[in-house]
Amino acid sequence: MAYQAINEPVEVLVAFRGHEIEPMFFKWGGRHYRVKRVNLVHAERQGREKHYIFSVSDDANAFRLRFSTETLKWTLEETASL
Repeated sequence: MAYQAINEPVEVLVAFRGHEIEPMFFKWGGRHYRVKRVNLVHAERQGREKHYIFSVSDDANAFRLRFSTETLKWTLEETASL
């Protein structure tokens, strides 16, 4: 599986389950993608800014979404076909 760097802003619809956040859908390039599975979630720090990284997939693709706690913005970092 070869990943392609994207690094573009996206709009994400999430669900809050207790103290956890779960991406459900996101919009990128005029298309809507339904997240079928959250494969991995981890946090990273860049200075005082904290980012949550969500590795998610639908039936055909894998995506890496980044959420910034400083700017409250989402970024699609990369994608790959399954």
